[in-house]
Amino acid sequence: MARDSAATRERILRAAVDEFSARGLAGARVDRIAAAAPANKRSIYDYFGDKEQLFAAALHVVIGDVAAAVPLTVDDLPGYAGRLFDHLVAHPASWRMGMWLQLERPAAGPDEGTGYAEKIARMTAAGAGGPVAGIGPVDLVVLIIGLARGWFLSPDGLLAADGRDPASPEGRAIHRAAIVEAVRRMCVAAPASASASAPASTTPIPDP
Repeated sequence: MARDSAATRERILRAAVDEFSARGLAGARVDRIAAAAPANKRSIYDYFGDKEQLFAAALHVVIGDVAAAVPLTVDDLPGYAGRLFDHLVAHPASWRMGMWLQLERPAAGPDEGTGYAEKIARMTAAGAGGPVAGIGPVDLVVLIIGLARGWFLSPDGLLAADGRDPASPEGRAIHRAAIVEAVRRMCVAAPASASASAPASTTPIPDP
């Protein structure tokens, strides 16, 4: 029985991710989630309480999936950016759920403070947190995530402005390469000041 309950709950959550990512919290319908699961509509309320709590639980699923599939690699931030982009291409619900969260319930998401604090601490300890081209670790993570998501949130007219099909494999590959290169350039260490970086003089000092 416990196994059946866990399987039912998992089906509901996966159906909820699909429904919420497509329609948001306001537009989602519990009866559609129940039909897609498939599960008894009453069981959804038994497991999750109400639609808002189900939305929050679906967010946990999406965020957990991203964290498991694309762990932050402190020693390879450009590669992390590319892998995050690949995940968002393969799993559009990931960025769509984030969009609906910010639009409808910015306070409804799980508390990610601890996870982000651990990432920032790892970056700082590894020397990736700064200065990296004058960018601190928090801003660096924000910029990397923003670059990976930006392609999905941009208007089609802009993405196609150079004449290529942005949805084609070639278009996606070009954009991915641009993201990786942009992050690589951001991760170049900031140059030292001219006085600090100037080599010591090797000219011998004449005897008086």
